[in-house]
Amino acid sequence: MTLDFRLPPAGPLLGLGVDIVDITRIKGMRSRQGERFLKRVYTQTELDFCMKMKYPDQHLAARFAAKEAVSKAFTTGIGEYFDWKSIGVVAGDRRQPEIELDEKAQRFMESLGGTRISISLTHSENTAIAIAGLIG
Repeated sequence: MTLDFRLPPAGPLLGLGVDIVDITRIKGMRSRQGERFLKRVYTQTELDFCMKMKYPDQHLAARFAAKEAVSKAFTTGIGEYFDWKSIGVVAGDRRQPEIELDEKAQRFMESLGGTRISISLTHSENTAIAIAGLIG
């Protein structure tokens, strides 16, 4: 069997970020804040994906970790340069996670010399982890 696909083009690693999230933390925020929390943090695409899963909190936690990891790769955190919904996780051609930025975050990434973000997500029953690389 021959696979006919290529990895995204490589470039210099300009920034690296990682985040780990306790899934019970996300469950607690959903319990206390409900829709307000979900609408403030997640894009509609992320909500559509996560809420159809058997265990949505695991997937929500992975996306929360992704947003934090990307902000760490940018060395800024979330707030001044972009907000929670400026960073979204979408499915790529092979269903792999990819990062989609809104216009504000895209401009900021380009001002740092970045061309794209590489992301890796994983979760267990209790924790979710994301690693993000800002590629030049």
